[in-house]
Amino acid sequence: MSVIQSLSRGLTVVELLAESPESLSVTEIAQKLKVDKSSATRLLQTLVHHRFAAKDLNSRRYMLGPRLSELLTDSIEPLPLKRNALPFIKELRDKTGENAHVAIYSQAQCLVIADVESRAQLRVVSGEGRLIPNHCTAIGKTLIAFGSFPLPTNLQSFTPRTITAADQLRLHMEQIRARGYAIDDEEHELGVRCLAAPVYDETGRAIASMGISGPTVRVTLSKVPELAEIVIKQAVSCSKALGFQP
Repeated sequence: MSVIQSLSRGLTVVELLAESPESLSVTEIAQKLKVDKSSATRLLQTLVHHRFAAKDLNSRRYMLGPRLSELLTDSIEPLPLKRNALPFIKELRDKTGENAHVAIYSQAQCLVIADVESRAQLRVVSGEGRLIPNHCTAIGKTLIAFGSFPLPTNLQSFTPRTITAADQLRLHMEQIRARGYAIDDEEHELGVRCLAAPVYDETGRAIASMGISGPTVRVTLSKVPELAEIVIKQAVSCSKALGFQP
């Protein structure tokens, strides 16, 4: 079989970036490909140009770019999950007054596949197609706690409240499973608090998470139990629409 070597190497680089829990240097990529650094640099520059790779200007290391998640989102949109979830997250937005969204596990992160914005003037920045960390977001932690997905290993700190110790995160997952929902208490972004609950398919497998995000001035700790109950009910209703029988 005839193979285009440069294309094959480029696809291999995308796979390396997707599978690596951390960003990679040109030297590391060159070693894995068994090519010289100049060849690896040209490959990376091409991938950056097409947004399949992204370069951290401070560390000069490379990570997966946004284009792959955009293409993945485009392919997901016709699937029953997003179609079934949309009316439930719209209702969730209306009942809570906050941004509502559904996410799935993708590329060792959390991919938002459906999102509706709050009608309030003060609201959290949202948008479909976002890839966000699992260890410090409510929708991400829900996927790990209730789904058959691995515990994150790249526990990057985003705020002083981010959990960065594996043992502490493992205990946190047990607490999430015990109460039935996850909370992001300013762990990913200061001033933002989020809640999420699992969405199940007809086999009883947690395939997605549904949640809300809002400013801490509205999503106060005293309101968390009330809001969490609404989130859980909407997630259960969405699960039933997918064939789940509690």
